[in-house]
Amino acid sequence: MNNHEIQHLNSPINGNADISNLHHLMQNPQPNSQGAYDQLNQLFSEQDKQQKDVQEAREILGKTANDLSDSQVFDLLNEIQYLVDSWLEEFERKTFDGKTLNELLNIEP
Repeated sequence: MNNHEIQHLNSPINGNADISNLHHLMQNPQPNSQGAYDQLNQLFSEQDKQQKDVQEAREILGKTANDLSDSQVFDLLNEIQYLVDSWLEEFERKTFDGKTLNELLNIEP
């Protein structure tokens, strides 16, 4: 890579105000409890996890997922997780005299 290409990669993108602002934030983090860099890393890691979850669900569902968008698969995952969590809580309450395991063990959810 020559010097011109390196300078081009290091220069801010002026065509899009959001990207330009993002570049500015990366170069000049604001003094707050969580820096812009950490916020971006957290955002990208959450998006990466969501994408991995969707891909894994597509593999499990097989041909059934072919007609679904990523958003629909992600919504389906959330609905299934909600059902599993609620059924588990209901089972625990029936089994342990109206309490969940977390309540019995004094663990905050």
